[in-house]
Amino acid sequence: DTGHTFLFTLNERYVIDANFEGNVARWINHSCVPNCRAVVEENQQGRRREDRVLIESLREIAAGEELTYDYGISLGERLTPRLKKIWECRCGHARCIGTMLKPKRKPVDRSKNGTT
Repeated sequence: DTGHTFLFTLNERYVIDANFEGNVARWINHSCVPNCRAVVEENQQGRRREDRVLIESLREIAAGEELTYDYGISLGERLTPRLKKIWECRCGHARCIGTMLKPKRKPVDRSKNGTT
């Protein structure tokens, strides 16, 4: 109900709960225009429980700059105004879509028509 979680879907069977043996990466915030991305690295021996999440930079990051990535949270239900409010984004970027939820369809880029 609060939208506050430290869960990361690793694969179809396992989820990482960063509240249990997690590391400082759990404090990386969401941004609609991130400087990093989360990448799942599959275990080479096929032990899916040992898959890992890596944080990769998308561009050069200045010293002291906050690390961010797009959470892209997918829900298996209709994205109602209530859910969007629970998962509200506060990244503050001009291109912020207002929610950490992955859109069901591609958002309209209003900057192409001279509108913002």
